[in-house]
Amino acid sequence: MITHILFDFDGTLVQSMDLSLRLLNELSGKYRYRSVSPADVQRLKAVPIPERFRQIGLPLHRIPAISLEFLSLYHQALPTLRPVEGAREMLASLKAEGLGLSVLSSNSVDNISAFLRQNGMELFDHVFSSNNLFGKDRSIARFLRRFGLKARELLYVGDELRDVEACRLAGVEVIAVTWGFDPAPLLRSGKPDFLAGTPGEVFETVRRLRAESAGGRSS
Repeated sequence: MITHILFDFDGTLVQSMDLSLRLLNELSGKYRYRSVSPADVQRLKAVPIPERFRQIGLPLHRIPAISLEFLSLYHQALPTLRPVEGAREMLASLKAEGLGLSVLSSNSVDNISAFLRQNGMELFDHVFSSNNLFGKDRSIARFLRRFGLKARELLYVGDELRDVEACRLAGVEVIAVTWGFDPAPLLRSGKPDFLAGTPGEVFETVRRLRAESAGGRSS
């Protein structure tokens, strides 16, 4: 039975797409890649992240250096960010069900914790940062080992194809949410276990899975 839910942060819990795009463009001149126009957004959203970076001329090996400055600018803009509509209520409902809740994100622990505190969303048992943009599967595996959880006891909730792919590698079921950074067709290409269009659907999916698991044990 699912006992713990691991959430992505940007796009999943916080509406940060516009800010991320603005900061990406602010840094484009310094790091010599092409800025992204509004007309580019939908086209880029239809392809995986590595291809997005390739199309704007940003080599993957330069991401770590850019990330440090990006996260610093992100921190300054925290007061402008808002939670995804319904996310706070979803988290409270999941907590009331007795589930453990944690965050695993490529954002920084400082940024995540500050946002949660500013928005009355301090409902999480743990907040972790996955430093490698494409190594979240290893972070999920470490999370399982650290807390002595079996893969079937953990559920991940994220908004990007890379979240789905990481969960596949880690052997953990994933709910892909369609209100974040990646559109539904791209998410479906990774074959997530579940797809949700609202935070309420996330809660209903979790409650159904737990009920099915409890029913299976008693039969």
